[in-house]
This record gives sequence, C-alpha cells and structure tokens, in this order.
Amino acid sequence: MRSKHKLLVILFFLFLFCKPAILTMARKYLLCQQRIEPEHACDHNKTARTMIVTVTAYSSAPDQTDDSPFIMASGNRVYDGAIASNFLPMGTRVMLPETHGEKVFTVEDRTHRRFSNRIDIWMETREEALQFGIKRIAMRIL
Repeated sequence: MRSKHKLLVILFFLFLFCKPAILTMARKYLLCQQRIEPEHACDHNKTARTMIVTVTAYSSAPDQTDDSPFIMASGNRVYDGAIASNFLPMGTRVMLPETHGEKVFTVEDRTHRRFSNRIDIWMETREEALQFGIKRIAMRIL
C-alpha cells in the first residue's frame, strides 16, 4: 500500500511539473497546423522553404492602394521591408536573395484578390516601383 502512495505522489508531481511543457508542445503543434507561425513555433521545419514567385513593387500612390495609402492591412505604417501577399500568413518573414541579398521582408499587407502566388514589395516612390518591374524569382520563407 505504501508503494502505491509513493507512486501516486510521484505521478502527481510529474504531472504538476510536466504539464506546462506538454501544453507548450501542444500549442506549437496547433499553431503549425493552423499555419500561424510565430518565430520558432515549428521546430520540425528547421530549414527555410524556397519557391518561385512573381515579384512586383508598389508605392503609396492613391491609384495603387486603398483609401489609407500609408496604413497596411496589418494596421502598421508602411516601411522599407514590408511586402504584400495573399498566399502567406501575416507576419511571415521571407528573403529574396536574387534581388535583395540577405534582406528580410515581412508580410504586412494584402494584394488585390486577383493576384495569387505574388509578392508585392512596398517602395517609397512610384518611380522605384516602376523601375523594379515584374520578376519571377526564388523566395525563401524563413
């Protein structure tokens, strides 16, 4: 009888101290399944994924945006390094090595619904956006 009591006490303390770790692992799993990926949430995906996408650029010109040209869909003000995409979750970080080297971009905005598999880079002026043009390049999802 005494050994059963010891076993119950040990199991109780194991449950008490291991529960947070189990809940953390379960939360990470659920976040990954929902494709909501805070930094380092998906330990099973340690390597960056690469895919070929169409990359364009836009500026805050009124004809290229909605009625709030300096506020992105995330609610943040536009900034260098912000991109728009409909197929990536908000907050996803990517790199475009062929055109921007090691610079990291963050999805903060959305494109028009007619565009799929496209990344739109925010640029300060319309001229810069036009100069960038349309490119099909490799994108690394971090």
